[in-house]
Amino acid sequence: MLFALKSPFDQRLITLLGYAGILPMAICLTFLETWWGLPLLKAYSLGILAFLAGNWWTTALLQRTVSVRQLRQILLVSNTIVIAAVLTVTFLDSLALLVIALLFGLLLIGEHALAVFSLQPNYYRAMRGGVSALVIALHLTAFFLSP
Repeated sequence: MLFALKSPFDQRLITLLGYAGILPMAICLTFLETWWGLPLLKAYSLGILAFLAGNWWTTALLQRTVSVRQLRQILLVSNTIVIAAVLTVTFLDSLALLVIALLFGLLLIGEHALAVFSLQPNYYRAMRGGVSALVIALHLTAFFLSP
């Protein structure tokens, strides 16, 4: 089994860490008027997108039932998302926030649509959905508040 059963403590810790990852984004949102608020939000978001896309690789490579075609699709889509994020963060100002929100949404949709992720535990899927919804909302809010 790819995803081992976790104790209730582990499940709470994983959920807490997932939601805690939103805090730097929320802090950046409150400092959008500064010279560093938007660049830091974009950079942190890029790091999280790369982390999540890297998890796609791990999940696909450890899953024994993934076909070669599915594996290639997962690897290419995850790389495309990271490359799009890097280009967005590098070349777009506040418009990057809309693209980043879209990329977070695409990662979440992929995790629900692709069979390779079907073994994710329910608590994890629920946490990812909640965290992603908040992250997308934060990026949309930051876009509308950005100078």
